[in-house]
Amino acid sequence: MTEALFVANYIIEYCNDHNLEINNLRIQKLLYFINARNLVENGSPLFQDKIEKWKFGPVVPKVYHEYKRFGASTITKDDISAQIWKFNFEVSPFGEESPIEVLTYNKEEFSDSQIQLIESTILALKKYSTFKLVDLTHEDDMWKSDNQLIMSGEKGLTYDNNEIRDFFMSHIESQIWNNI
Repeated sequence: MTEALFVANYIIEYCNDHNLEINNLRIQKLLYFINARNLVENGSPLFQDKIEKWKFGPVVPKVYHEYKRFGASTITKDDISAQIWKFNFEVSPFGEESPIEVLTYNKEEFSDSQIQLIESTILALKKYSTFKLVDLTHEDDMWKSDNQLIMSGEKGLTYDNNEIRDFFMSHIESQIWNNI
């Protein structure tokens, strides 16, 4: 399983290379639908990061915070974050092993099937405006069930991967990546 930030980086590069608009809000919606598709088609999440329920739909906080400085502006390949610093709190800072692990983005680490899934999902969703994607995520039962809490500003409400998979498996019409 990969990091959501590295999937976001791949999305940014692909969109830049194919003259598709990409900003932080759109990245968040693409991450959600790409992960949902991977859950449906492969039975597992594409990335390990949690997806939270925010007012404008699903958000991966780590990715949001990395790119929030761009606001609604386009993000380019030159803006991507190539490294993630992960802290392992189970390792003693006084031992020989470092509690810090540095992960470096390398698009070559994505499998051919992951690349196909990411790219074909981006292409299938390009016909939708970013705010249409927001609206579509608000139609999901998982978002509706927490709507009042979300709109009142409740923090830390997360999507469950099993719940996402089950929703999309039982609501074929919501698999918008298939509506080409």
